Amino acid sequence: MPKKLQSFFICFFLVLIVIFIFHHQNSSNIEMRDTLISEPTEQIYVQNIDEYEQKEDWEEYLLQPPELLARVARLREQYDNSDIVGFLEITGTNISYPVVQTYNNEFYLYHDLHGNSSSAGSVFLDYENDLYTLTDDNTIIYGHNMRGGSKFHNIRYFHNEDFFRAHTYILLDTPYKETVWDIFSFFHTTIDFCYLTTNFRSRDDFYAFLLELQGRSHFTTDIILSEEDQILILSTCGVMGGANRYVIVAKLRR
Repeated sequence: MPKKLQSFFICFFLVLIVIFIFHHQNSSNIEMRDTLISEPTEQIYVQNIDEYEQKEDWEEYLLQPPELLARVARLREQYDNSDIVGFLEITGTNISYPVVQTYNNEFYLYHDLHGNSSSAGSVFLDYENDLYTLTDDNTIIYGHNMRGGSKFHNIRYFHNEDFFRAHTYILLDTPYKETVWDIFSFFHTTIDFCYLTTNFRSRDDFYAFLLELQGRSHFTTDIILSEEDQILILSTCGVMGGANRYVIVAKLRR
């Protein structure tokens, strides 16, 4: 065999041997790499499943509502009405009523706590508010100014400074806790002044609103306001109904 041809075959076989060795080592490496990857991945997956289930259990636990305040639970049972979300009271007045809420601000204007038609309506929370979380800037409760003295009729007496000074706070039971609100403003206004915004775009806007409410008050108090406050508004029709309102404003006592 010529030397050139012999050298060619030798080189060819050497190349085949190198390719075989490389392929074998590469296959082994791939198999080992797959083993190293697949085993921890499976373990991690199992761990993630465990964590996920624990997280789901925890979230489910967190979503369980606290036990209703005893008074709210009793009222719901008494009136067979789950729309009852609280109880409102101003000590020393006849303002002492369950508070209801539904998906609009019209139904309880002319329906009682049993859901029956009634010209006196009910004392009700603005449909945009949430007493369960109690996180709104401005919580608003409405009631009729009834000639017979019921519902929010007594709010008109805050025109008298002695009466204003003698009734300085509001008690409001929410679904989950009792709260106290210190009154800092009473005023008589027309519907041209909008005080029914429940949440504000900025703290500056809210603080400006607070100062506006305070400035409109017939009487001053020593209550200091801040943009971190939360307020409660009681709103009712003014004299002879129509487009005027009596408004009481109080801030949440921390």
